[in-house]
Amino acid sequence: MIGKWVLLRVVLPAMCLALIAKAEGFFGSSGFTRIMAAESTAFMLLAAEPAGRGPAAPAQPGPLIQDDKRVTFRLLAPKASEATVNGDFWTQQSRVEPLKKDEQGLWSVTVGPLSPGTYSYWFVVDGISIPDPGNGAIKPGVRVTQSAFEIPGPEADWQSLRNVPHGDVCMIWYHSAVLDKMRRMHVYLPPGYENSKQRYPVLYLLHGGGDYDDGWISIGRANWIMDNLLAQAKAKPMIIVMPFVFAVPQGSPEWSNNSSLFGKELTQDIIPYVERRFRILPGSANRAIGGLSMPNILPDVAFAYFDRFDYLCFTSNGLSDDRIAYYEKAYPGLLDNPNNVKRVTFWIGDGANAMTFAGAKNLAERMKQRGYKTTFLTTDGIHGWPWFRRYFFEMVQVMFR
Repeated sequence: MIGKWVLLRVVLPAMCLALIAKAEGFFGSSGFTRIMAAESTAFMLLAAEPAGRGPAAPAQPGPLIQDDKRVTFRLLAPKASEATVNGDFWTQQSRVEPLKKDEQGLWSVTVGPLSPGTYSYWFVVDGISIPDPGNGAIKPGVRVTQSAFEIPGPEADWQSLRNVPHGDVCMIWYHSAVLDKMRRMHVYLPPGYENSKQRYPVLYLLHGGGDYDDGWISIGRANWIMDNLLAQAKAKPMIIVMPFVFAVPQGSPEWSNNSSLFGKELTQDIIPYVERRFRILPGSANRAIGGLSMPNILPDVAFAYFDRFDYLCFTSNGLSDDRIAYYEKAYPGLLDNPNNVKRVTFWIGDGANAMTFAGAKNLAERMKQRGYKTTFLTTDGIHGWPWFRRYFFEMVQVMFR
C-alpha cells in the first residue's frame, strides 16, 4: 500500500512498454517511440479502497483454463437475472452461450475443448456488455474493451513469442498535412534492420472497425508471426506500416468522406514519410496494401490508387457485384486494363461461417474471371482475430516473391 494507492505488477505479453523515445519539437513530424517485440513487465497504480467505506467487493474468479483445453467462464453477480458469454472462439458467427447461476450467485459455463491460440470474449449481464472483471488480460478497442485468454500448445507456435530473432515495432507520431492534425501509426521493422543497409518492400496493413492502429500488434501478433516466419525463411523480410484508418470519427457528419480523406493521407503523408524515414524499395512491385476493412476502406483506397500497389490482400472481407460495379463506374477501364491484370495480385482469405464470406468469395471469383492472379483461402472460421491472424500468416508468405 502506498497511501491510498496499491502498486501492482502487470505482465504485458503482447506489447511491451516504450523503451526508446525520440522527438523533434512536441513529438513533431518525426516523433517516434520504439516498442520492442519481447515480453516486458510494467507496473500500474490502482486506487485502493478508501478507509471508512466498508469491505471491498468479493473478488471475481476470472476464467479457468483446464488441462484438456476446456475453458470455464465465471462471473460473480448475485443480483443479476441473466448472463451470457460471447466470443471469437466458436465457429458460429455471433454465437451466444448462457451462463447458469449457483446458490452463491456465481454464474458459469464451460466450453471446448478449444484449439491452441488467443481468443477474446465478453459478458452481457442484464443487457449490458462488459469485459470480465476478473481477468486483467484485455483486447482494447475503439468502441468496446473485451477480455482475452490463451490456450497454450505447439499448434499455436506460429503466432507465439518464441526464442527467435525479433524485429522492432515503432510507434510513430506525425503531423498529417491532409488532416492538419497529429496522427499515429505503428511500423514493424524486421530483425537486423538497424545493422544493415538493405532496402525492403513494404506492406500497408489496415486494422478493422473496432481497433486502433496498434490492433495488428496488440491482438493480431503480426510482429511475432513475422519474426517466426522469418526465422524459418518462410517469408521475405518486409517493413509493415499500420496506420490509423479513421480520418474522421466514426458516425460523425463527415464519415462519408473518411475513405477519401484517408486515401489522401496515405498517399500524401504516410507513404512519403515512410519512404523518407526508412529504407524502402521503390515502386509498386515492392508495395502491398491489405488487412481488414470497415466497411470498404481497403478497396476504396486500393482502387483509387491502383497504380501504387501490386498486391491487394483481403483478410476476411470482400466485395459484392454492386460494389464492384461502383468502382467500375468510378474508374472506367481500371479493372480490365491488361497492364493491371498482369501486374496486380489479389490474395483473399475468409471463413465459411463469417458474415463477410459471400463478399470474399465473390471478389475472388470476379478477379479470377478477369484474369488476375488470385488466391482464395477458405476456412471454417468466423470474422474474428483467431482467423485474421491465420490469414495474415498465410498471405505474407507469398508476398513479394
